[in-house]
Amino acid sequence: MKNRSLKYILTVLLSVFSIGAFGKSDAPKTEIPMCTNLIINAGISANRQPALGFTVARIGMFGYYANFMIGIDNLHLAYDYRIAEDGSLADGDYAGVIPFYSGRRATNRFSGTAGAFFRMGIPLYTYIGAGYGYRTETRELLNKQWVQAPSSLGHCGLVDAGLMGRIGNFTLQAGYTLFIGQQHRLYHEAKVGIGFIIEK
Repeated sequence: MKNRSLKYILTVLLSVFSIGAFGKSDAPKTEIPMCTNLIINAGISANRQPALGFTVARIGMFGYYANFMIGIDNLHLAYDYRIAEDGSLADGDYAGVIPFYSGRRATNRFSGTAGAFFRMGIPLYTYIGAGYGYRTETRELLNKQWVQAPSSLGHCGLVDAGLMGRIGNFTLQAGYTLFIGQQHRLYHEAKVGIGFIIEK
């Protein structure tokens, strides 16, 4: 788990340094006009498939944003049983029995966040926000019923933070999303994005 977290943090830092390399000092301005930024995002985590989404932001000296993301893995929200930490069925008539799986699995991931942008001394912005997330993992049994894995978070809170750099009318984003589930269970995700500025 520590190695995975370190991998995501290093990915975010590398992206941040790449953005910073393009940054140039601006001449002092009394006012920075607001503009609209449309960003396509990808969420990178231990899951085999990334999450995809988009961000809409209004930025000037300060700004605000809203983001929505969804996992593109197989979706299967319903389940018949839950799995205990030891791998056995946690409920139902067969509680305590170790099940056999068909090999099919699904990761269900949705999130919506909103927050604020703050402009730094170069064309680089920092952002922070919070919101709602839902993340579960389900697996199919040989009898075609589904179980929810113990690693599932269910309904959870999200914290979202990172940096965004501007290069002409394009932007690059690198950030970090933390899912905070029940019993304080955590799930880490790096977020990257590329966007386009509309000057109105």
